[in-house]
Amino acid sequence: MSFFDALFGRTRLKKPQFDPFFRLSASLPDLEAKGLAFAGEAGVCCRPGEEQAFEDAFAQAVAVTRLYAQEHALTLETPTDRENFRWVVLRQGSCDDIVTGLHAASDTLEGQGYGGTLLAAILPFSDHGGRTYLIYNYKRGMFYPFRPRGNQDRDEAHELQLQAILGAFLPIDPHLERWYPLWDTPL
Repeated sequence: MSFFDALFGRTRLKKPQFDPFFRLSASLPDLEAKGLAFAGEAGVCCRPGEEQAFEDAFAQAVAVTRLYAQEHALTLETPTDRENFRWVVLRQGSCDDIVTGLHAASDTLEGQGYGGTLLAAILPFSDHGGRTYLIYNYKRGMFYPFRPRGNQDRDEAHELQLQAILGAFLPIDPHLERWYPLWDTPL
């Protein structure tokens, strides 16, 4: 942060970290051996900017992702949730194809100067009869598990078990207070 940024109260958004996100594809066989089965869909969530330039950058990210989705027979959706966050969701594909497609969307936003709007990538897994979400925090460059249970309740004991399992394969955020629940996602 520069002197003038501090003086005028401006902060710079932290750039997203993409490299750890790609480790997921390489770790998939290990995750499956531990009972986590990829659900064949995933999404990227971003906080929309208020200017038209963000809408243009988001439209370009969607266009790039649409081309990739068509090449790999993926279904693309771009919903807005009740909190007004924008999503790029890919369905009906392999983990490699979906992770690469989501990277195309996030890399395009980063290239247009909107990488700071990227909040998380969400990847659902089937896990012992339930649904567990592996959430990737772009700004921290780390994953964490989220296991919803019922109405606005989470299975924290199972999440802690998953932390121990996943930590051998992926960078897991050690700060539990930063394991934000993501309710009502389009996944």
